[in-house]
Amino acid sequence: MKPELFQEVIINCDFSEYKIAKGDVAILNDFVTDPAGEEGCVLEIYTAVGTFVILVTLPVENIEPLKPTDRLSVRSCVSLTPIS
Repeated sequence: MKPELFQEVIINCDFSEYKIAKGDVAILNDFVTDPAGEEGCVLEIYTAVGTFVILVTLPVENIEPLKPTDRLSVRSCVSLTPIS
């Protein structure tokens, strides 16, 4: 099932280059297609208190919609400075 735009989604694997971990929650902003035809998604990621962290494009297979059985948890970021 494809998540809807502007909904919260779960990232299902680590992306250390962006300091994103499996289980992080993001807001789905858009779907995009790269020149090779692969579908991706544009995501906004925030801290638990709403500080913007990063806007990133990831492959669409690396996100999942939130489910009623999901439970949120908190982890500390290495850096609270937004990634540029």
